[in-house]
Amino acid sequence: MRFVNSILSMTALAIMVSSCSNTDFKKTKGGMPYKVFASSSGTKIEPGNFVKANVIYKIKDSTAFNSYGSFPVYFQVNPSQPYDISEVLPTLKKGDSVYAVQLIDTFMARTPSQPLPPQYKKGDKITTSMKILEVFKTPDAMQKDEESEKAGFLKGEDAEVKSYLSKHNIDAQKLPGGTYVQVTAPGQGPAVQDGKFISIMYKGSTFAGKVFDTNMDPSFGHTQPLSFVLGNGGMIKGFNDGLQVLKKGSKARIFIPSMLGYGAQPPSPAIKPFENLIFDVEVLDVQDKAPARKEMPSNMDSTQAHK
Repeated sequence: MRFVNSILSMTALAIMVSSCSNTDFKKTKGGMPYKVFASSSGTKIEPGNFVKANVIYKIKDSTAFNSYGSFPVYFQVNPSQPYDISEVLPTLKKGDSVYAVQLIDTFMARTPSQPLPPQYKKGDKITTSMKILEVFKTPDAMQKDEESEKAGFLKGEDAEVKSYLSKHNIDAQKLPGGTYVQVTAPGQGPAVQDGKFISIMYKGSTFAGKVFDTNMDPSFGHTQPLSFVLGNGGMIKGFNDGLQVLKKGSKARIFIPSMLGYGAQPPSPAIKPFENLIFDVEVLDVQDKAPARKEMPSNMDSTQAHK
């Protein structure tokens, strides 16, 4: 059903965008061309409100982000910025759609001291298509809706993970939070728990088999063990949960639905938004706390300390 709804939404959007060629655009005070496709009724957006929306963001003709068929975008309506879609938001209401066009050269001309972001090139055209799904007056109302969406989305991702495991004949344990773990070597040492200082080797890959980071070989330029205090907020939830069923000496594969991973905002272009992930891990050490840092002698400068 989610796939069918996605196709219907995309079809409606295609009709909306194609009609732009036959419709005059307006311009915001900041000079951004845009077109609103208004619904017959709906709650009007006020400054400070919270919004749930579907968004497609394109650079030239390449889709950089698409929430249709995946997870909607939630955000607060803050004071508008010139030449930005935030200029249009206070004119919209629930059910409205907006199509906006921005030129990267115009952005850069407004902030000449800023370097060109690596994902853009001079002459690029940016288009944003946004449909307002809901308008909330309070952050609590938005959070309640977002949690409900997450629960439904995670249910769909759980089915995807189960299908992958079944297809590859993998026997993995499902944890209460939704992460799956296949222990390939049980280990005999202390258990991994929140608050423990652990050292691990790891390899992160997508379900399609694309490795996006590892310290198990020199392909990514770092082979030193990864050491950190578990549960201090530095790791994604699925990874943190999966490690807690292991011990010193354990080897395992951790299968993480995207909503327990990086979700809509992965840290690497090698990971797509809402992409499920696999981590191969080996627990090298488990300590009660992080080792004390060695103090630098008073007669040693910072350059000598790094030699």
